[in-house]
Amino acid sequence: MFFLTCLLAPRAAHRIVGYLGEEAVVSYTRYLSAIDAGGQENVPAPKIVIDYRGLPEGARLRDVAIRVRADEAHHRDTNHSYANEIMEGRNP
Repeated sequence: MFFLTCLLAPRAAHRIVGYLGEEAVVSYTRYLSAIDAGGQENVPAPKIVIDYRGLPEGARLRDVAIRVRADEAHHRDTNHSYANEIMEGRNP
């Protein structure tokens, strides 16, 4: 579906993905608030996640959520930037 949208309306495709990234950042921010408030236990992060995300040994769930939120923010910004470049007639 995304591939087809990219072919037919690339600016819209990247803008939609940018908006999805915005919602992901909001969701992870709320999740962090739940961890901080004690509503979600801040358990140790699994070794596979520590390795994949490049986290330090002893990382916890909160550390994972912060890293994933930053990754989502990067995807959000990149896709909005692509949409802006297409709108301005530049090829991203």
